[in-house]
Amino acid sequence: MVEPWVVIAAISLAFSIPVLLSSYYTMILFVSSLRYPKFLGNLSPSTDFPLVSVLIASYNEKFVIGRTLDAIKSLDYPEGKLQVVVADDSTDDTRGVIDKKVEELNSSGLVALISRRNNREGFKSGALNHAAPLLRGDYVLLLDADSTVTPASLSRGLAAFRLDPRVAFVSFRVGHYNREQNLITRLFALSQDQGDTITKMGSYTLDAPYSFQGGFTLMSLAVLREVGYWTNDSIVDDADLSCKIYSAGWRGVYLSDVKVFGEDPSSLEVWKKQAARVSQGWTKCARSNWRKILGSHKLSPWKRVALLLFLLGPFSALSWIVVTFVSAIGLILGFSAPSNSIFTSPAYVTIVTLPLVSYFLSGAYALYVQKIMTVKNLLLLPLISYTGLCMTTAICIGFLEGIRGRPGFFFRTPKSGIEGSERTRQYFRDVRDDRIAVAEAVFAILAISIGLIVLISGVWFLSLTLVGFGIMTLKSMNLSRSLGLRLREKRQLGLSHG
Repeated sequence: MVEPWVVIAAISLAFSIPVLLSSYYTMILFVSSLRYPKFLGNLSPSTDFPLVSVLIASYNEKFVIGRTLDAIKSLDYPEGKLQVVVADDSTDDTRGVIDKKVEELNSSGLVALISRRNNREGFKSGALNHAAPLLRGDYVLLLDADSTVTPASLSRGLAAFRLDPRVAFVSFRVGHYNREQNLITRLFALSQDQGDTITKMGSYTLDAPYSFQGGFTLMSLAVLREVGYWTNDSIVDDADLSCKIYSAGWRGVYLSDVKVFGEDPSSLEVWKKQAARVSQGWTKCARSNWRKILGSHKLSPWKRVALLLFLLGPFSALSWIVVTFVSAIGLILGFSAPSNSIFTSPAYVTIVTLPLVSYFLSGAYALYVQKIMTVKNLLLLPLISYTGLCMTTAICIGFLEGIRGRPGFFFRTPKSGIEGSERTRQYFRDVRDDRIAVAEAVFAILAISIGLIVLISGVWFLSLTLVGFGIMTLKSMNLSRSLGLRLREKRQLGLSHG
């Protein structure tokens, strides 16, 4: 008869191995990022000026869309060679803002158009597909409603297409115009910097597949047509399109020193919901395309694996929950002695810790690359791992929904242009507690309780992980603010009835 502790160890290892493969691949990407070609920062601008279409997706973005459209006029590029198309699904005052700005663009010498629909079918992907027939350029600069270009963005991006005939897109580093707004925006900016440095710099150096971000990318319109534009039911249009492009044998270039600026989430709750949407979208993309990826003769075997590892990254959240909770409950119920727990194994702890060390080093390197490696920013590094922990439940649920093939809902990250508490209050009125919030609260309280009990058995590594997860999850839910809003709403409702 198999001992219970053997079963627990087997389950833990089975769920750990795929995540460890992904983690160590990330370490390889980090090492590769150190060899990122410096010549990419010195590309000579192109002497010819092809027609470029600027495609902007917008949905109720009245606080940021005006600045995005104004910034296009500052591009170091002939106005007669630019076409602007706004794919606008807005239902509020944004429509008026866009109408006014498009009129200004046309008056300045650019050609600007608006694409509008009577529904939100397909969400952002649907809006982009509806606008696609209007595109006339050889290349398309894809922007989000809050994407603020810098003057050299377009000319530097076009120059990168000369590097390789296989280049289908050029992606830019994500800049952060509200980086210093609060602690959360600083943490989000650092995590984004880290992701850009590891995933994009490292992947480009290895000629490995990665996902561009839709609001920070210049793309060949011919390739976009070849792969069939955007998948209508995708809630991660950029990852889905990246997958199709790589599977068709094309590649991308990443320009680390060319930034397009965007607005970062200003609260953990918003960041977490965004992460849950991405998790569900990536997983659904893997579910829909795994046969195409594995069967692609234009991808080498290791690139097929790398692409799937990227798309299935959210599995790490499910893995973490299964491994930690199964191990902890096994200890509490006496199915496994502390000495038999994998969390007391020096080999397992070392194997798990090495990627964490690499993670912190890559964060410091990301700051170094951008010349912002200050003590203030370095002190944020220890917080990032615990910030990630608080999103584990939401990402896990997103992964499970994606595996089931659920279409999902396109959560639109609220953009306020940095200003205004009223916008934040309105956002929290619109976001009610859902099943994910209930699951977060249950898992958080359970993790803290189990973690404290496990501490008594002496498995401190497991205990610290569980308690940290529980505390950060509860903190991220903004319970005091949510409760305060409900009390105010009930008070106002009572006054209106009175």
